[in-house]
Amino acid sequence: MPPTQAQRRILEFAQGFRISALLITFAELGLARHLAARPLSTAELAQAAGVDAQALARFLRAATALDLVSETSQGWQLSTLATETLLPDSPHSLAHFLAAQAAFYRRWGLLTDAVRSGRAPEASRREEAPTEWVRHFTLMLYETARTVSDDVAAALVPLIEGIQRPRVLDLGGGHGEYAMALARAHPTLEAVVFDLPPVTEITSELIARSGLTDRVSPLPGDFFRDPIGQGYNLVLLFGVLNSMNEEEARRLLSLVYQALAPGGWLAIRATPPHPTPEARLQHALLDLQMLLATEHGHHPTAAELERWLHETGFTDQQWRSVPEGNVTLLLARR
Repeated sequence: MPPTQAQRRILEFAQGFRISALLITFAELGLARHLAARPLSTAELAQAAGVDAQALARFLRAATALDLVSETSQGWQLSTLATETLLPDSPHSLAHFLAAQAAFYRRWGLLTDAVRSGRAPEASRREEAPTEWVRHFTLMLYETARTVSDDVAAALVPLIEGIQRPRVLDLGGGHGEYAMALARAHPTLEAVVFDLPPVTEITSELIARSGLTDRVSPLPGDFFRDPIGQGYNLVLLFGVLNSMNEEEARRLLSLVYQALAPGGWLAIRATPPHPTPEARLQHALLDLQMLLATEHGHHPTAAELERWLHETGFTDQQWRSVPEGNVTLLLARR
């Protein structure tokens, strides 16, 4: 009996994890880095990666099917696809993104436990204990932000047109790429990237690499304990509210309101009021990720955000789509 359309769909969903596992393993083993200089034989690559040669040969056959490598007379060679996306120094790299997915892969394997207990599994918290976790996580977010940041900046720049020297706060901005994109798009804009001290050390590195240290500055602190500054013309809240309960989210929005200059704008990256099926699925998955990773965080709905903003005192709420990056922004004004 041939499979029905419904069966095909479920099978496709269920088997997608195998390709994810292959990509994650390729990144975790650092195969792109080992093959960057020249092709290597299976034995040479196995020795460099510290793995079993026979198992690696089987793995590389699968990687060939994904167009990550090819076998030549000189040995295994990176494909153009892998060279562009899996080498950390590439401007289009997703190497840190894939390496970080290994932790998320293990975390999602605990979803049953999280649904049963209603809280993040202890193993999820242990994933974040090693000191290198913050660095890997920040660089992962940086790599994905680079794919959409310039388009997001282009959508936001009209909000600050006519202001001679606009001031921007990227609150909980981590890597700072959105602040840097705004600085690239506006020649006199000055931005502050506020985040916890371990994160801002990495932010400083990325800002220095961008050559924007004269206009983009990291500010270490805890926004519930330390001052975040005042007089900003634009504040970005991208992903920050996800890790909070409603009380904390409202408290943060009040702090942002006070930090804005009169007429200043707040921009929140969010799921729109009437999402497409794809966006609705992404929202649900992000919400479950908060269950797996935080004590009480969740991914707020459009209705929740609109209500919180209204009750905080924000006006002129509007939704703005950035189609090039598949991003939706909720804007509100003080």
